[in-house]
Amino acid sequence: MENRSIEELKSGFERFYTEHLLPIAQVTEKIRQKYLHYFIFGCLFAFVTVPAIILWIINYQEQLRNQPVQDDWKVPAAYFLIMLIVAIAASPLYLYRKKSKNQLMPEFIKYFNGFSYQFEGTINSAIVQKSRLVGDYNSHSGDDYFSGTYKNVEMVVSEEEFEKVTTTYNNGKRQEHRSTVFDGILILLSLNKDFSGQTVVFQDKGMLNKIVSFTRNLSGLENIRLEDSIFEKEFEAYGSNQVEARYLLTTAFMERMLKLREAYKANRIEFSFFDNRLFITLKTSENMFEATSLFKSCLDRTLIDETFNQFLSIMAIIDILKLDKIQYTG
Repeated sequence: MENRSIEELKSGFERFYTEHLLPIAQVTEKIRQKYLHYFIFGCLFAFVTVPAIILWIINYQEQLRNQPVQDDWKVPAAYFLIMLIVAIAASPLYLYRKKSKNQLMPEFIKYFNGFSYQFEGTINSAIVQKSRLVGDYNSHSGDDYFSGTYKNVEMVVSEEEFEKVTTTYNNGKRQEHRSTVFDGILILLSLNKDFSGQTVVFQDKGMLNKIVSFTRNLSGLENIRLEDSIFEKEFEAYGSNQVEARYLLTTAFMERMLKLREAYKANRIEFSFFDNRLFITLKTSENMFEATSLFKSCLDRTLIDETFNQFLSIMAIIDILKLDKIQYTG
């Protein structure tokens, strides 16, 4: 079953939805309505209380100008209360998303025999760091995480965000600054044969190449000149073995990578060969695999169909790159 073609998977999904997903969607719809009521009530409560608290803060600060108070705790407490009210009001968004995904997605992924789903799963940080594709980060979070086998190729697909969090102090006040290092899709694929070194391909950033290279760990790798001048303009390649890198980065393979980037409308695609794996990062502005929404009925198939097509496009990577047919020699 795992070797069904993309067309076969498409043709069989209608029946699977009716028999397996629709009953779960009907149950989830009742849960959605409950959380939607919570959300509406929370928003109304915040709409009334937050302006009242802000008005109190303004009046109280006016009083402090006339009668200063040392180490006053009331204003910070009022701001904290505002944040707490807003967080509680918004909480049904996350709680419903988590509950609905954990209810629907494990059943959805059964259609793709041999695959499993995990909400907020992440690829092991040691693998991410060894790929050299993600810059310096110290905060790592996941969204949708799939793992399984298609056409004898083991694959992991994960939506993840990497951030660099720094802390500064201004007049004794602690301030936290977050900058996004990477936000998109990570794809980890097994390959048929071992190869001895590592080959990493970054998307060319023109004059920024030297700066970007400095922020990444490229020790032990040397610049690889690509065969085709078109790809040389598009990508910057590094490897530990010149011969092996040129063997991996054929013109045909690079053409497939460009097709992959176009298929996902990705802003950036980069990849790394190491430890008998191919690791791909796709930076895209689209939030993938959103099969449910608090503001849309679960009986509306639009989101389910979009998720189905998105996952098919992920599986099609095997076909696009022809990884089930390529054999690498060490």
